[in-house]
Formats: sequence, C-alpha cells, structure tokens
Amino acid sequence: MDHLIDLDELARRLTRLRPEWQRKSQVGPFTWRDEQAPWPQPIVTDRATVKVPESLGVRLTSGEDEAEIIVWTGGWADIGFLLDQAVTDLYAEFQDVDGAYAAVARNVEDFLA
Repeated sequence: MDHLIDLDELARRLTRLRPEWQRKSQVGPFTWRDEQAPWPQPIVTDRATVKVPESLGVRLTSGEDEAEIIVWTGGWADIGFLLDQAVTDLYAEFQDVDGAYAAVARNVEDFLA
C-alpha cells in the first residue's frame, strides 16, 4: 500500500480538536490498525503497539447518534453516520495530511451540527 498520509501527524492535529468535540459529544480513543500485524489485524488504541500504521479511526456518539471515521494511509477515509436510526456511508479521498485533516474535521462538524 502506498503511504500518502502520515497518520501520526494526522493524530497530532486531530488531538487539538478533541476538546471542542468533547463539549458536544462523547469521543472515543483513537484506534489504529497495524499493516504488519497478522490477519485478522486487530484494532488497538495503544499506538505504541503498532509498527506500521495502516489506519487511524475515531468514533463519536451523541445520544443514539454515532459517527465513525477511519482514515487509511493510502489516501482515503471510510465515514459512517448513524443519525435518527438511518445509516449513511461516505467515502473521501485526499493526497496529503492537510486533505485528510480537512475531511475529518468537516465530517465531524457535520455530525455535531
């Protein structure tokens, strides 16, 4: 897999947004998947256990509504919303950390609105 997105840098940037998100929702820990882990690759919250990060995820909940965003180092994100018991799945592509950050921030803002 091509590594277009530095997931550690993205996590550092998103960490600065967490306090704002937490004022409006419950924010779960960042989750990581290790590209080099044996199948099935576990999803973990301890970055130190991940040799080569393949994905970075975060889940937000507000009442019965949920948002889950998973950014892949290859340059895309899987985005899922459960709003008013309706599921919406979205997909975003980007070429760098700035694009990934903008996509995550925009989708979280939409969820919190």
